[in-house]
This record gives sequence, structure tokens and C-alpha cells, in this order.
Amino acid sequence: MKRAKSQLVAAVFLAGLSCPLLAASGCDSIAGIPITWNIDYSNDIQPIFNNRCSNCHVKSGGNPEAGLDLDPGASWDALVNAPSQEQLGRLLVVPGQPLDSVLFEKINCTTPNAGMRMPRGRTPLPLAEQALIFDWIMLGAPSTQTDAIFLDGFEARP
Repeated sequence: MKRAKSQLVAAVFLAGLSCPLLAASGCDSIAGIPITWNIDYSNDIQPIFNNRCSNCHVKSGGNPEAGLDLDPGASWDALVNAPSQEQLGRLLVVPGQPLDSVLFEKINCTTPNAGMRMPRGRTPLPLAEQALIFDWIMLGAPSTQTDAIFLDGFEARP
């Protein structure tokens, strides 16, 4: 019962937090996508980068665009609490704060504060993938599923 209550509180919190940005002009609304609570970076987030971003943001074979290496094994460190090269003073991923994370802005908004929407020159990420990245950041950007913590401090269990 306590776990269900904490999930409900977190869902209400997340929905309220996401409304301003997602209702903003030029940003996609992910409000209708159910929250994903158990997210494993390697199995859920990295495949998005592999499928959608690997043509530009890989180090193997050269220099990744904007210095952002999204290769498996390097991407988490390159994103979480890492400074943006385009937006000085901002971080690519701020754990627990997707609306302050450059990554989410770049994949969610047609006209981000700096640069272009990602993936550049290609179809935007499907809403479900945008929502998964939002949820991952909101849950603290854990590197593994067992690192995820609910907003009330209880660990998530698969």
C-alpha cells in the first residue's frame, strides 16, 4: 500500500512538473505516456542512442559531434552531470531534473535554447522514447536498474 501511494505521489509530482515545458510552443507533449518506473540504462536507454544517435555521436572512427560520445560504455559518463558544450553553465543530464537537462530539451523541443533539435536532420524520437528518457532522468539517471530510487527514498525493485 505504501509503495502504491508513493508511486501515485510521484506520478502527480511528475505530471505537474512536466506540464509547463511540454505545453510550451515547439515542444512535444509526453503527458499521455505512462511513467516507466524500472529503467535499466543498458537495456532501455542505450539502445535509443544506438538506434537514433550513433551516426553522429560515436567516438569509434573519429570525433563525435559536439564532443558527445554515446558509444556503449561511454555514454552514461558523457551525459550525467557533464557540461554542455553549446550551453555554458548547463549540464547535459541533471539527475532528477529532466526539465533542466539539455539532453531532454534537445530531443523534445523543435527550437531548444541552443543548437538544433536532435537527432539533427532526422525524424524526432518517438514520444515513447522521449518519455523514457524523461523518466530515466527524473528517477535520478541511474546507471543500472537497481540504482533507481523512488521520490520517497524507497529503492525500486524489478
